[in-house]
Amino acid sequence: MSGKFDEEQRKLLEKRELLKLKQGLVEESEILEEKPVEKVELHGWKKVENFFYHYKWRVIVITLVVLLVGFMTMQSVMKERNDLYVLLVSTENKSGIYTKVDDIETTLEKYCPDFDNNGYVHVGVNFLNLSYEAGITQYTDIEKMKLSAEVTVGDGQMILADEGIIQVFEDMGGEDLRYFILLADEYSDITMCEGQGLQINKTAFVEDARWSTCPDNVGIFVRDEVEDMMGNDDNAKEQRRRATIVMENIASGNVVNPTVDKE
Repeated sequence: MSGKFDEEQRKLLEKRELLKLKQGLVEESEILEEKPVEKVELHGWKKVENFFYHYKWRVIVITLVVLLVGFMTMQSVMKERNDLYVLLVSTENKSGIYTKVDDIETTLEKYCPDFDNNGYVHVGVNFLNLSYEAGITQYTDIEKMKLSAEVTVGDGQMILADEGIIQVFEDMGGEDLRYFILLADEYSDITMCEGQGLQINKTAFVEDARWSTCPDNVGIFVRDEVEDMMGNDDNAKEQRRRATIVMENIASGNVVNPTVDKE
């Protein structure tokens, strides 16, 4: 009822103003008009903030896609010159892997034969930090996406990681599958994670890598062929064969390249 009354009052006021205008009692400019809202022109950082406020999810999605495409492109370019390709994965900072990436790469090359017979040995490594301890969840989520891409492509058949890698693979594929090969009986005294990892601080590897603080829960894992997961093509099988040879050399202390010079 009130709404109808207000509408009638508005119409009455309009008629009065129109009548005053016809009688010359008021100027047309005196009639109140609704002014359009002025658009505020943003400049500098405020303009950037406003853009991200309205399009932040599009920017995040596009950024993730660009990062993954760039990552996969880089891996495709690099894999041809690797005698072996190894993933270094840290699921917790106390593993210390992130502090020894260069030393680990150099040491792996000491145990790696010249598989492609080109006159020099190169082990390509890719470090992935899956720990949420730093509090930057977006970064860790991207690292997990990279690992998922690695699993799909299948080049990284050897993984040097802390034992948390077992849970990471189970989260990706399921708890009812075993993702890493069981080590031979002769390595039983230096294995970890129910025989799925080679405990490297019980080998000479840590001495060569100058890694005296390497914890007990860090080891070398070699992926097994899992039917329900991708990455089982001929290239993956060749990488798995090479990874097994290098792991055997590490377990037995067989250094095939005593001196390795970095390029």
